Amino acid sequence: MPALLRITALVLLVVIVAWQLSTDDQRRRLLVAFGVADSLEQAALTGLTLVGPGFQIELLEPLPPVQRYVAIRQRGDGSPSSAPTSAPKLATSPATSPSPRAGTRGSIGHGGDPCAVGTARNPTRAGAPTKVHRYVDADGRVVFSDRAPAAAETQKLALAGDTGVGRFSAEYDFDGLTPPLGFQHQLEIDLDGVFHFLADDLGLRGVQPVHLRLRIVHGQPRFARLASATGLDTTSGFYTHKDNLAVVRWMGDARTRAVARHEIAHLALGNWLGRTPLWLNEGLAEVVERMRFQQSFAIADAPARRIARLRRLERADRLPALQTFLTSNRADWNGWGNDLAYPYAWSLVHFLLQEPARQRTVTGLLNQLAAHRCRPFDHLAYLERDYIGGLPGLRRDWRRWLAGEAAPLHF
Repeated sequence: MPALLRITALVLLVVIVAWQLSTDDQRRRLLVAFGVADSLEQAALTGLTLVGPGFQIELLEPLPPVQRYVAIRQRGDGSPSSAPTSAPKLATSPATSPSPRAGTRGSIGHGGDPCAVGTARNPTRAGAPTKVHRYVDADGRVVFSDRAPAAAETQKLALAGDTGVGRFSAEYDFDGLTPPLGFQHQLEIDLDGVFHFLADDLGLRGVQPVHLRLRIVHGQPRFARLASATGLDTTSGFYTHKDNLAVVRWMGDARTRAVARHEIAHLALGNWLGRTPLWLNEGLAEVVERMRFQQSFAIADAPARRIARLRRLERADRLPALQTFLTSNRADWNGWGNDLAYPYAWSLVHFLLQEPARQRTVTGLLNQLAAHRCRPFDHLAYLERDYIGGLPGLRRDWRRWLAGEAAPLHF
């Protein structure tokens, strides 16, 4: 009996510690796991209070109504805010299943030419009150949209401008699978964090909201057929500016969301910047892929194994010269191989974002690219002028960082 009591006390202690270290979103998932709530939607309505002789402790408060209903929120003022906490989605039209038609290979990149499809697709009128229709789609999901479906009973909701889509709106299509409980909710949190990071944390000025589509495909054969139609050699994900569409193969919860963040970052940058230098485009997408979003902040990891491998390549003089790499195109990357090109690009961007002074160089470069969208701009000359010590100083400082100063990014 004493052994049973000790085991019970130990289990209880572990649960208490786990609860204290968890976010509210994780606590709601625990409510579902222990059967206190049947779904995350119900958990959003559920509070949890511990009552005993002479005490009452509120362990979890129910969400206020506006947080239950608005899953994709405005993040335009640059101030920290908590992650979205509801399952319904806000989209400009009911979810569809478009057929991906990506662009061609070459120096432009995997997604085709963003300058061939015009400027960013703005889903709302900034600052104007939005009439939102609430309806249930064919799959039984609650949808909030600024357009009413052709044949459905809808309820109109008037939302203030500060609860609009803000940086983006999205449609989600799950092809061949029913997503696990809470997956789309976490996906919405991820995408909200990606747009907040790219636009607000990096200081992009005057960007327009983007409407995008994300398609999650189950099964390698099904995904391979879609990818082969684009002429791309990929097993995980791709994107196309033609339809503002990202297609990702289902690889489990965490890996699928990571690749989705990567592809969505490409769509955002293409819409805002036009033809983005390849190293910067892929480097930022790689940083975003490694991000973890927790309440009002984000962390981008600096994997030790990746750093160690890059260090070995640099010491063996196997990396291209910095100026060569900064002006490289997709054909160059194909020649070097993904195992070299992608880590190299990631390391340069991660290095530049790790210190405020270097981050200002990235912010300035992004805003210059946005100002020259789809017009010639010498980004190499900009780096030579803006970075202290020019390109030689950039290479020297990056090598020093690679030798031992790499650390996770915090935003």
